[in-house]
Amino acid sequence: MRILIIGAGRVGCGALGVALAMQGHQLVFALRNPKHLESLNRHGYDVVTKGTVEATVPVRGVHAVDISHPDFAHEVAAADQIYTSVRPDNLPGIAPVLAEALAFRVQSDVRQPLDIFCCENLKNAGSQLERLIFTQIPFNRAQQIQERVGFNAAISDRIVSGQETDPEGRLVFTADATGDVLFDTLQLKGEFDVLPPFKGLDNFPACIEEKLYILNCGHAVCAYMGYLRGYKFIHEAMADEEINRAVVGAMFEAQRALQKKYTRSFHYAAFINEILASFANAALQDTIARVGRDPVRKLSADDRLIGPAKLAYRYGIEPVNLIRGCAAALKFADVDDSQAVELQRLIREGGVSRTLETVAQLKPWNPIANLIRDRVKMQEAKPRNARN
Repeated sequence: MRILIIGAGRVGCGALGVALAMQGHQLVFALRNPKHLESLNRHGYDVVTKGTVEATVPVRGVHAVDISHPDFAHEVAAADQIYTSVRPDNLPGIAPVLAEALAFRVQSDVRQPLDIFCCENLKNAGSQLERLIFTQIPFNRAQQIQERVGFNAAISDRIVSGQETDPEGRLVFTADATGDVLFDTLQLKGEFDVLPPFKGLDNFPACIEEKLYILNCGHAVCAYMGYLRGYKFIHEAMADEEINRAVVGAMFEAQRALQKKYTRSFHYAAFINEILASFANAALQDTIARVGRDPVRKLSADDRLIGPAKLAYRYGIEPVNLIRGCAAALKFADVDDSQAVELQRLIREGGVSRTLETVAQLKPWNPIANLIRDRVKMQEAKPRNARN
């Protein structure tokens, strides 16, 4: 198939692209960075896997286009499938140009069904992208697009920790050796062979919640507690016994809550040991700054920290380690992260209570807010590098 991937970063290239290329598909990337665009067209890229098997996977023969160039609409018209991997905050930015390109596709009388997979760490990602698209679609094209285009959610759990450029100017990504791409099957328009590492799920909303509340939650707790202890890398934080216990504890608190809610596990609850091994993989050189970035988004009401803490509390599970992660996130002050800078401004100007209300929609009287405030006070009584 000819597959268009919108976004040529760690997920787009290092997880989706390499998996699709190894299946023999033709890849087109749409991006804005002119330097990366030229590099992909000239050199392709490499993925260096780090795990039980270490190897370099060359991805060649790819094509890249500027998402703002008219060529993008032609690529949308020619695509058999489209994936987005731009991070949730950037979806509103790509929606207008993608809507215009989809209108061009139906105007060109392309009748082949098209599935768009929104591969973001976001609940209901497909429907959210669909809403953004249809606010931009001309009325006379809306029905045709609705009939021919499916908006689906997808997630990749492969850890892609590094992105750099080699001496030849080629992009090189560092990734874990394993990882799945899970996608929602309920809104599919077309038929295609589903090959590993892709897996279709008909219970995708529960699965993305499980991924956020177990895998992403543990990763975030490790990053934020590691930041408090002054570590640079995730594997260093995982080697700290106290942080390790908190990470495992938070993941199991979330797992127990999800089990209460759904009465069964879906995917990630069965792979906690493998997830922890990936966190501890020193070869990935995964940084605290990368995993902890965008703390405002990660502290939102239903995301990886507040979400499982509320769920655990609802089912009578004391969220001790989840609260430790939430409190540590409020102390994340990486000056190179715009959301971290904004978070610290909110705390300085309004205090923890008002910040939690603004960022996480937690009223001051909410028991989760009370638990987080108490934990923050405990942290403030200790120096930054002291035990948490």
